[in-house]
Amino acid sequence: MTIRAVILWVHVLCGVLWVGACATFILAAAVLAGEPDESLAFARRAVPQINRLCLPPALVIPLTGLVNLLFVARSRSVLPSEFLGILAAKVGFLVAMCGGLFRAWRTVAMLQRLSATGHLEALRELDIRRISASYGIIVACGVAALGLGLWLSGT
Repeated sequence: MTIRAVILWVHVLCGVLWVGACATFILAAAVLAGEPDESLAFARRAVPQINRLCLPPALVIPLTGLVNLLFVARSRSVLPSEFLGILAAKVGFLVAMCGGLFRAWRTVAMLQRLSATGHLEALRELDIRRISASYGIIVACGVAALGLGLWLSGT
């Protein structure tokens, strides 16, 4: 296996890990939606771990993407405009995914502050929905970016 293939696989697997972790939370939160106390306890335990799990892929994806771009640029004299358009869309999806991760991280910090002060009840469902929405953005953008990556592999 060439270094180019290894870097491409690391890029793809990081995307799959990030999207899979967020999708798992969304599914679990949906299952626990009828149990507010269980749902909140799950979110307080799982989301910090998921955020920490998702941070390395969020850092590795742009690095491996740049290396992949360098490999492509070296192999072609001119990059097709379709390639550049897809690449721009993938960068936009990555920015949105990082924004979703940042928002989930901020929401968890707010949940931890509120639980320390005892004011947790008022924001319980809102915060779980906010985290699920943040992870939903990550999942939707990640799936779209993975699909565009498949399209790029054919150009």
